[in-house]
Amino acid sequence: MPGIRHIALLVPASGGYSRGICRGVATYALEHEEWLIFPYERAEFMKLPGWLKKGHIDGIIGFISTPDLGRQIKSLGVPVVDCQGEGNCPDSPCIDTDPAVVAQLAADFFVQAGFVHFAFGGYPGIFFSDRRSEAFCRILQALGRVVDVYAPPPRVSANISLQFREMRGLEYEPALAAWLTKLPKPSAILACNDIRGQQIINACRDLGISMPSDVSVIGVDNDEILCRLCRPTLTSVAPNGEGIGQMAAEMLTRMLDGERLEPGLYNHPPLRVVERQSTDITTAHNPIVLAASRIIRDRACRGISVEQVCELANCSRSTLDNLFKKHLGRPVAREMTRVRLNRGMRLLENSNLGLEEIARECGFQSATYFCRFFKREAGTTPALYRAGLLRR
Repeated sequence: MPGIRHIALLVPASGGYSRGICRGVATYALEHEEWLIFPYERAEFMKLPGWLKKGHIDGIIGFISTPDLGRQIKSLGVPVVDCQGEGNCPDSPCIDTDPAVVAQLAADFFVQAGFVHFAFGGYPGIFFSDRRSEAFCRILQALGRVVDVYAPPPRVSANISLQFREMRGLEYEPALAAWLTKLPKPSAILACNDIRGQQIINACRDLGISMPSDVSVIGVDNDEILCRLCRPTLTSVAPNGEGIGQMAAEMLTRMLDGERLEPGLYNHPPLRVVERQSTDITTAHNPIVLAASRIIRDRACRGISVEQVCELANCSRSTLDNLFKKHLGRPVAREMTRVRLNRGMRLLENSNLGLEEIARECGFQSATYFCRFFKREAGTTPALYRAGLLRR
């Protein structure tokens, strides 16, 4: 067994994504007693902290935000794993959330919801935004769909840093508002991250654009607090921050053990789309599907049956199933299951209700039935799902 390994963790803990990475590294360290972590949690730094230059460090896991910082870190002569994903330390491996899977999850969600107009709202010139934009366009173009990509005027240039754009917080540039106004309605927008999603929501509210009926938005990062503070609350693609943290720690251990890892980008898949109010709409153009979808949305958690939905929609079971499969990609029963599961997830995420109360809110007679349903559909128990959220 190797001796104590001193690891510098240069990852900010200000956002949900980076906190997840820190949790993943911490979990790895708890399972490997030889790891001693030295965290440095400032939101942004452009040069190495003095203690890092003076102290004895065996390896580094960090957000390497600039090439200059990458050169400073390289001068220390220790193995490095970059979790920021841009590749500013070119001789080291770097990890990013897989843009192709992010885009696929969002595209699948929007297509199944019945959208025909798609858009991408990002920060052109910022690496992760450009990667996600390219992937989203590629996936939808393969389906014969066109994506309207936000392109700011030259004065909103790519030379402005991501941190500056995000520090504006609730603000959004006038060009973004003009772009939103011109989009065909209804439009489905993938935002490059949750902060951009928040800015799009705020712009729509100021412009009087109805959400989610005219514009639906999905963000990326699933920053729990930020998403819940948006009005409407923001649907988001949840990355696997903890998985990235553990992957970075495992890679660093291999490098410390003498293994040479190829430098370059390593992609890690996100988890899933976490649905909230910003996408709570069905845009199918068939009036029967629209009517039945509203019935399901309003009554699925009150115990309504598929047969009752068909009766209220004045349609046979086989016809309604065929229409749902054509317009939404799933039969009526699966749509009811989706609505009930999402309701359960939201209550586990956003309330302190006990399982019996949540079961009743989702249309189940007891917590036992709800737990069996949740485990079958979500792959985990309600208790473990909620516990995982509390650790974030």
